[in-house]
Amino acid sequence: MSALLAVFLVAAAGQDDARPSSPAPVLRPEPAAFAPAPKPLPREVYKLHLAVDIPVTVVAASAALVRELFRDQLARKSCPCDPNAINSLDRGTVGNNNKVAGTVSDITVYGLILALPLIDLVDIGIRRPLGQDLVVYAEALAIDTAIQNATNFIVARPRPHTYAGDPASLASGEGYLSFYAGHVSTAFTIVSVAAFTTGERYGEQVWPWIVDGLIGTSVAVERVWSGAHFPTDVAVAAVAGTAVGITVPWLHLRRGETHVQIAPIGSRGLGLVGAF
Repeated sequence: MSALLAVFLVAAAGQDDARPSSPAPVLRPEPAAFAPAPKPLPREVYKLHLAVDIPVTVVAASAALVRELFRDQLARKSCPCDPNAINSLDRGTVGNNNKVAGTVSDITVYGLILALPLIDLVDIGIRRPLGQDLVVYAEALAIDTAIQNATNFIVARPRPHTYAGDPASLASGEGYLSFYAGHVSTAFTIVSVAAFTTGERYGEQVWPWIVDGLIGTSVAVERVWSGAHFPTDVAVAAVAGTAVGITVPWLHLRRGETHVQIAPIGSRGLGLVGAF
């Protein structure tokens, strides 16, 4: 009996040992961390023709130097002038003399000249598109400068300060270069180049023009408020600057190129295929 009990206990112990142990935890590989997609390279918007672009930019920019060196010799001084001879829209500007507005307009324009290249640099980095943008920007600015300076000397319109009898304006050639407003034309050229480039590169067609239009308009208001220009001076300048700021970039746009080659077409032979 005791032997039988011993056999039973041994068998029971064997059954316990034979029970399957708890399954080991399955180690599932953690999902691999996905690296962020690399930022796409900025699209090249413009195509340059340096044999033309460089001489045009240099010659046009020299207009600013001519103005500084020969302003008093080239300007036609025609005052004292009668304010009553001014058209009714502009007449009320005579007597404006807000120096703060004049200073703000200076800071805005010169700030814009420096800001656009810096913003472009931060946006796309030191890459070939940056150089292309800067060449187009410099050429547009130089052409605008040449046109506005030529117009200033040809028209020779006295400034509001000159009509008001300001001694410095009466004696200086700068006092007879009111039409059209250089600050305003420069500002609108800069902001138009910026808006045009943004639209072509990123497809933004609305907000850049709204923002840039507000900036250019603020300069126009400041120039009238300061007594440096008449309303008609700034209105024409806005149109002229915008025209240059759109036309020069547009002439440099990369357009579809034609690629034609001979390639097999099915089993029937060869043919011309291409992309237009």
